[in-house]
Amino acid sequence: MAQQSVATKPADTKVEELGEVVITADAEKAFFIPQSFGGSRTNIPNRELPQNIRVMSRQQLEDITAVRMQDSFDYVSGVSQQQPFGGLWENYAIRGFTGDSNNAGIGYMLNGFAANRGFNAPRDAANIEAIEFLKGPTAALFGAGDPGGTINVVTKKPLWEWKQSLQSLAGSFDTFRHTFDSTGPLTENFAYRFNYAYEDGNSFRDFVGSSRQLYAPAFTWKITEDTTLEYTGEFLISEVKFDRGIPAINLGLGSVPRERFYGEPSDAPIKIKNYTNQLRLTHEFNDDWFFRLGVSHKINRLKGFASETRDIVAGGTQMRRRYRFRDYDSTDWSMQAEVAGKFTTGALEHSILLGSECYWFVQDQILLSGNYATNLLIDNPIYGQPKPALGTTIYDRTEKVQGLAFFLQDQISFGKHWKLLLGGRHDRFQQIIYDRNAGRNITQEQGAWTPRVGLTWLPTDEWSAFGSFSQSFRPNFGHDRNLKPFAPESGRAVEIGVRYQQKDGRWGTSLSIFDIQKRNVLRTDLTAPPPAGDFMINGGQVNSRGVEFDLNGNLTDSFRLSASVTYQHVKIDESQIPGIATGSALLNIPSITANMLAVQEFDLGKYGKLGIGGGVSYVGERTGNDAGTFDLPDYTTVRALSYWQATKNVRVTFDVDNLFDSTFYTGSVNENIVVPGAARTFMAGVQISF
Repeated sequence: MAQQSVATKPADTKVEELGEVVITADAEKAFFIPQSFGGSRTNIPNRELPQNIRVMSRQQLEDITAVRMQDSFDYVSGVSQQQPFGGLWENYAIRGFTGDSNNAGIGYMLNGFAANRGFNAPRDAANIEAIEFLKGPTAALFGAGDPGGTINVVTKKPLWEWKQSLQSLAGSFDTFRHTFDSTGPLTENFAYRFNYAYEDGNSFRDFVGSSRQLYAPAFTWKITEDTTLEYTGEFLISEVKFDRGIPAINLGLGSVPRERFYGEPSDAPIKIKNYTNQLRLTHEFNDDWFFRLGVSHKINRLKGFASETRDIVAGGTQMRRRYRFRDYDSTDWSMQAEVAGKFTTGALEHSILLGSECYWFVQDQILLSGNYATNLLIDNPIYGQPKPALGTTIYDRTEKVQGLAFFLQDQISFGKHWKLLLGGRHDRFQQIIYDRNAGRNITQEQGAWTPRVGLTWLPTDEWSAFGSFSQSFRPNFGHDRNLKPFAPESGRAVEIGVRYQQKDGRWGTSLSIFDIQKRNVLRTDLTAPPPAGDFMINGGQVNSRGVEFDLNGNLTDSFRLSASVTYQHVKIDESQIPGIATGSALLNIPSITANMLAVQEFDLGKYGKLGIGGGVSYVGERTGNDAGTFDLPDYTTVRALSYWQATKNVRVTFDVDNLFDSTFYTGSVNENIVVPGAARTFMAGVQISF
């Protein structure tokens, strides 16, 4: 069955015929994964695709003791952290471009389904098997994509052998985390998996804490020899104290301690619930053709009160604040149907994919606000001021978006050494926003074709080179302060690259050069009347040009390495916002990022195995506000990691993140809202498998 890149099937499944990547015992410590679902939605190996794709394996996630998806971002080329909206969501940029900043920021998929519509808590890593970083536009296959790239999260699938594991972690700031993973066959045709995670703790920030629970059931039912039904569920409940970070006094950082909190300690945490159900039915007609039908249903709930920073006044000595209530609900239905197969026409071999997708998304947003009567002293904040009345309604609206798309892809093989990939997708969506403040409907209907063409040359079994051109298209949610809907984002990308993959697939490396342009980019509307910053505006056109290098894999049986470096020049090609000049740098986007993670394992004989390693991550200087008058300094962080595999079933870990306790800043909204990076953090854990 051609499906996600990481899976395990019964012994009689025709794995070798459709080229599915299977994780076996020999590959459990793999850093390098040579295939992805997101690259082609079929079984085409990554080395044949005209696109740079990096798959982060479960082994690497375990080596860095990842508890969130965002823990992986520092070890992938072209990916940079962005401001996380008070800790309520994950936010990143790929090749200089972020997702929809008006609707939860990041764009990512879950097992090939759009997963970012609505407001989502930071994704837990407990049930992640692999993370596929798909560079460049993916709109020709998945639609609603960003031209910089997107992420596809592959969840853990049921195994056809009994396995259970328990893990407990304890770390700095009274953090405790417990996970449970159980899988196995209930009958010869039905297997299950269940992941559970519980976490509770504080942070290096004063008065800031969080807690969460994840329930993730899954099953695989082999109805017949050729027909399989798969279910994936995720039920996440997260509670987070809203935290906007610290200000830069007079456009300077360092005078405010990184731990100082400018909210209200008495505010209850904001609660987020994300409930997801996915079903996928696959039928194999023969060794070359299959049909797949999938349905995804997702419910998001975000609700709570928070005291937030506004701006600095009185010569940099006082902070103005506001008190806000948010109640956001959304429901998202998606359906996919596709057929794929292989055939020949003369001397040409074709691997074709034909499909359709539809979705229906409804979102309710209520945002109420009131301003505190007394300002907070920057140097000596006195908490407990009376809460203001919520007298201003910022949002009170219902938004409905429905879309329909058709897509076609054909990989044409000219002998052994040349692969031509042709693809295209047509999207059409209708958007209706009922604004209860204004008592009116705001509507639009748009559509677009997004083509994809690429050529790959494979001169040897190890080397390949490629070039590609593709376009992207995505609706922009919400409306501006004048009650006008936003024009959809559109983009185009050109990329050339070269790759090397060792014959046995243990490690690989790639070098890519890209030129990407995106139009109708939303930016914060600073020209709006107070409260400024709550509405977006069409900011114009931006461009990203750069080069990125990746190397990752198992260089020897006992040494694993991941390294990357990115140089990119991201600027505003055409500004439509007063005060932001054409040619300005883009907010929070560094020109240079580089990272390395290395792990050496030692065989201790009857005492098991010892692993020692570390990681280094560098992020260059970035613009810290839209006007370009304030910069975030560059920084380097170091991670130390170790584990002792005492027996086959017992593993002990100890990690230190930000080893040298560097003070750094990961992102900002403007000079009033800057997000400090975490202080030095210790984490110890034990895992028992049985």
